[in-house]
Amino acid sequence: MAELLARIASPSDVRALPEADLPHLCAELREDIIAICGKVGGHLGASLGAVELIVALHRVFHSPTDAILFDVGHQAYAHKLLTGRRELMHTLRQAGGVAPFLDPRESPHDALLAGHSCTAVSAALGMLEGRRLMGHRGHVVAMLGDGGLTGGLTFEGLNNAGGSLLPLVVVLNDNQMSISANVGAIPSLLRTRGARDFFQGLGFTYLGPVDGHDLDALIRALREARASNRPVVVHALTLKGKGFPPAEADAQTRGHAMGPYEWRDGKLVRSRGGHRTYSEALASALEDAMARDPRVVAVTPAMLEGSALNALKARFPDRVHDVGIAEQHAVTFCAGLAAAGARPVCCIYSTFLQRAYDQIIHDVCLPGLPVVFAVDRAGLVGADGATHQGTYDVASLRPLPGLTLWAPVVGEDFAPLLATALEAPHPSVIRFPRGTLPSLPTEVRVDAAPVRGARWLVRAEKPRLTVVTLGPLGLAALEAARQEPGWSVLDARGLSPLDETALLEAASCGAVLVAEEGTVRGGLGSALLELYAERGASPRVRVLGMPDVFMPHGDARVQRAELGLDAAGMVRAGRALLEGRGP
Repeated sequence: MAELLARIASPSDVRALPEADLPHLCAELREDIIAICGKVGGHLGASLGAVELIVALHRVFHSPTDAILFDVGHQAYAHKLLTGRRELMHTLRQAGGVAPFLDPRESPHDALLAGHSCTAVSAALGMLEGRRLMGHRGHVVAMLGDGGLTGGLTFEGLNNAGGSLLPLVVVLNDNQMSISANVGAIPSLLRTRGARDFFQGLGFTYLGPVDGHDLDALIRALREARASNRPVVVHALTLKGKGFPPAEADAQTRGHAMGPYEWRDGKLVRSRGGHRTYSEALASALEDAMARDPRVVAVTPAMLEGSALNALKARFPDRVHDVGIAEQHAVTFCAGLAAAGARPVCCIYSTFLQRAYDQIIHDVCLPGLPVVFAVDRAGLVGADGATHQGTYDVASLRPLPGLTLWAPVVGEDFAPLLATALEAPHPSVIRFPRGTLPSLPTEVRVDAAPVRGARWLVRAEKPRLTVVTLGPLGLAALEAARQEPGWSVLDARGLSPLDETALLEAASCGAVLVAEEGTVRGGLGSALLELYAERGASPRVRVLGMPDVFMPHGDARVQRAELGLDAAGMVRAGRALLEGRGP
């Protein structure tokens, strides 16, 4: 029974507790986090490791007058529980429920939206300078995970902050992990005396290292930091997954995202679908390609687990590179590999690729280097929500000269698409969703490489309407076409360049329904409308896709249905189009 936690409605209640009660509060927080993640899933390990740090922060600083900014938000569940959201935490990551990361629209104690890494120091420095400019009082704290020290934006912020002389407080939560173990030189440096020299050399007062699970030591260090009139770093050593033996024993990720799970007969049982995923299908095709061709190299920015690359790393340790949370570096590193004659495949999430857009243009596309981008989590991602929805990759990549964009429908498409991309003398993208693989329908023909152009999934003898899709939505279109006589389905398969012949044929029936799992602004539908305008074709066209809003967290299947991106929605939209009705 969480007796103490039940009395905490805001951080002021944390400050009102007797000092002797704080360890009990930490124990209750861990119990709640473990129970919540067991029911609804979530980022367990980092939040367990940060419990004492967050209690100490709210003991010393006065949120929201003092702003506490978190890097990412993986570590912030205790913060949510202490800031009035405990009764709602069972809705975590669910539609209409508590946000998966930090969001100021949810609570004034969330000083800034935080879903991607490496932003805390820069944003905190800007907030501190803005408060000074506007005459507002209060301290500003950046809670930085040491995984953020593998990313360039953090160093840009530290460089500026150290020279600013402003009293920014940086709390470094050092658990030697991002999702998996940190890579590079900085994590090793942090566990030596060089850490003090490093931060002091940048202009910070350095306090630590402090045991990040020793409340007394943490509170003393944070009080000293709060009293400082110059930039200061509090370096706390923590254990990711602390207090949950299965997480502590998980050497790969320390329980990064372990739920849902339950205890049965004293043993942890994790809920798993057991079905092969799109990520695993790409990794399997990539493994075969690496076995055939020694020039093929895999690169990922701290996403070995998420991109299903662990087996490849074990088999090809010198040809699979985890470069840390450093998307810009990952892309330009791939450019260097390609310039030297290698065939790099950059395995990266759609929303993480956004962070390296200039590198894609300047370092890869402009020189025309044969880098392959395996863009995971394209489209709706579900519980991770707005910061991770793969909404914009098609619209942002489609205009880039010389870049080919492909999308598989089924797992069997990966091998030929990857082979085609690896053989190309120019950059390529293969975008695919989060989720399990569907079975191969009889209508879907899988071509041997090289893959060229669009693919008819269904071609009606007397066509009334053509559904044009990109990626797995072709399966929903097939289901819709089975219900509607005279409907054809064309899998565009690739964008930039378009298969103009097939797409003009799609328009010849007079009605085209486009379904895409990306923004309707600048995506597949926009490409078709541009083509038809250029060629003087004038079919009636309706485009289904993700609207001009940031899609919130929720169940991806439910969201597809709400957007009309399932078979039923396509049937409704297609009938309305044929009948001349509005949406």
